[in-house]
Amino acid sequence: MGYEKTLKLEHRGMRAMLPEVKRNAGADLDVRDFFPSGNDVLDRWRLRRFREYQSYGFPVWRRVGLTSFEPPRVEGYRGLENIDEEGLALLEELDFEGSDRKFVLMADVFSMAGEYVVVSSPQEKVVVEVDQDVANSLLDLRGGDLTLVRIVRRERFVGNLRVKVREKARFKLVNLHLVGKGGTSIDNVFLDVETGASVEVYDFYSGGRVNVGFLAVRFSGEDATAKVRPYYAVSSGSATDVLYQMRFYGRRNEGTVDSKGVVTGESKVVFRGVLDILPGAKDTVAHQRNHTFLISGSAKAEAIPSLFVGENDVVASHAHSSSPLDETAVFYLMTRGCSETEARELLIKGTFEDLREELRNFELEAVLDHALEGLV
Repeated sequence: MGYEKTLKLEHRGMRAMLPEVKRNAGADLDVRDFFPSGNDVLDRWRLRRFREYQSYGFPVWRRVGLTSFEPPRVEGYRGLENIDEEGLALLEELDFEGSDRKFVLMADVFSMAGEYVVVSSPQEKVVVEVDQDVANSLLDLRGGDLTLVRIVRRERFVGNLRVKVREKARFKLVNLHLVGKGGTSIDNVFLDVETGASVEVYDFYSGGRVNVGFLAVRFSGEDATAKVRPYYAVSSGSATDVLYQMRFYGRRNEGTVDSKGVVTGESKVVFRGVLDILPGAKDTVAHQRNHTFLISGSAKAEAIPSLFVGENDVVASHAHSSSPLDETAVFYLMTRGCSETEARELLIKGTFEDLREELRNFELEAVLDHALEGLV
């Protein structure tokens, strides 16, 4: 079984040739870093992954200045020890390319944190703080309503999260990447959404030297909805490259990506959005929007929106914009007693107000406030 490609450039039997990724053949993990899990079925699967892992070098990503990658130190295996044959079949079904196949395979093989969980409770809320540099989790949501808050506070991180949202289930993900100064985070999330299911995502990036994020929603059924809200606060010369993908297979699905963020100093954000409506996905509604506030003259924002439409009966759009803060709004707040710095801080914090409201449900709004300190 093949894995879900990030880009599927095919039309009427013709396939576009994608440029080959430049790779670095530096230091890498090897068989000495492969620790048994205690689950023979899982380890056979991991060994197959390991052989594929060895066939790739680390990608060179010049757009964020990542020309080499120092692999983490692996001290054992933890993640999917309790998985069974049914769970492994689901792993294969949710196999994907992500930001780069190398890093997806790294998390699959060398995971030091994570879990395999089958959920069917009517309503559940879970807060998880990832405590290792490499993590791999698989969630099978068979019914009910699950909210997952996932917090990553590592100097270096490579992670996978796969979620199967089955028929009529509801899933909300609040994903907080709070990378240490000078750190590197590479996170790959893949959500498969069946008929009548609904998904809502808040995805926040802050800190670090390099952040690379990939989040995909695959509409495998019909009459499902997904709302993805990416946020980013990029400062201190860091670079953030995020890709949000929605691929529509079934009919009457609705997906939106509504992104906003702030970039200051000599920092950079690259926002890439892919809406891929395949033949047969009639009555799809797909929208993508991104706005970036540039707080300094040297801050940079690049947007690469992509819309692939293989079906006529759809509604789809994409838009991107960037601007400095509204000086009229700054002036208005100053007439109401704010200093200029206070006025700018209020406007910046207002960009993230929807995220703050969501975090308030978990008494985590201080986490966001701390991440936004020093942006002005």
